[in-house]
Amino acid sequence: MLSNPFQNSKKALLILVGFCVLPISAMAQDLSDDQEPKPDFGPMIKQVIERSILPGYEALRIAAHTEERSISNLCQSPNLNNLIQARKGYKNLVSAWASVEIFRLGPAIKNNRQEKLFFWPDRKSIGLKQVRKLIDTENQTALSYETLRTKSVAVQGLLALEYVLFGKGADLLSEGIAQSYRCKYGETISQAMGRTALDISKDWSKPNGYADLMYNPGSDNPVYRTQEEVVQDLLRVSSEMIQSVRDLKIHNSIKSTPEKSKPKRAPLWRSNLTIHAIKENLNSVAQLLNAGGLGSFTPRYTKSLGFELEQTNKFLTQLEQRSAPWVELVKNEDAHKTLNFLLIPLEGAKNVTTDLIPAELGLSLGFNSLDGD
Repeated sequence: MLSNPFQNSKKALLILVGFCVLPISAMAQDLSDDQEPKPDFGPMIKQVIERSILPGYEALRIAAHTEERSISNLCQSPNLNNLIQARKGYKNLVSAWASVEIFRLGPAIKNNRQEKLFFWPDRKSIGLKQVRKLIDTENQTALSYETLRTKSVAVQGLLALEYVLFGKGADLLSEGIAQSYRCKYGETISQAMGRTALDISKDWSKPNGYADLMYNPGSDNPVYRTQEEVVQDLLRVSSEMIQSVRDLKIHNSIKSTPEKSKPKRAPLWRSNLTIHAIKENLNSVAQLLNAGGLGSFTPRYTKSLGFELEQTNKFLTQLEQRSAPWVELVKNEDAHKTLNFLLIPLEGAKNVTTDLIPAELGLSLGFNSLDGD
């Protein structure tokens, strides 16, 4: 009996398909076996919070409380030594703030707390005008924390206190009458900053607080669905901190030449703590990646970032050692060249945190809150 050619062709096709399917299936299994599992970011997230974020805000609270006592002593006994001590305490407060300025997320941006601590940039000097008006009119509602906290964010933070201690007429704090308005206002600002730092800390560490949201991402978590989203947030604030230093605090102040520079656009120029604060800002990025542990997942790029930040820090230290006021430093040709050079390693550092590390981890940072500034 003659065989049906159609049936023979059909059998041959099935045999051929069988031979093709088996190797493809086996290859897919091999790829699945070779694929690296996603890293467990959980221990690192916990380390960042426990070694960087919570200690940072506690240090800020303590620095504010210490400064409150120093200014209280100045108010009770106006003299040069007490004014010097209050100004030293202010530098410690700046250090503490600059170390947590990076953490612009969660509890820090709730109820405008970040701006209450540090209202900057003050592009039209609105905040400065409000501070001056309080002092000129001796508005008594600024002498109580309960009423000061209801006022503009510009009159209850670090830069308001800077004007009190270093602005026009501040030297009279060492010569004036006891319990002067200006002095008592400075004391209240310190108290307000301490309370704000405490509120932030509580919102991080309380049950079901922001730390728990980072520890336990998932489908029922209102902020983070995965560990990767938490890491993206930490990398984002690191990138934004570097961008803020480079573009807003340095470049926007020095401009293209000493003649075109606008030194008073930088923060903390009255107290001449601009460079000091910038160094602390950049150190907070290194702290997050090293002590926080985030950098251990991308050692090659972490080393590259460390190099860029070390280069920046070296030249900032050289400028700081000149002991010249920031407003004079920016106008100096040699110093201006150094500051302009710093933009290069800072751009490299930003590129590492914005592009290279996220790409290595398979992440995308997405929206940058500084875009458009």
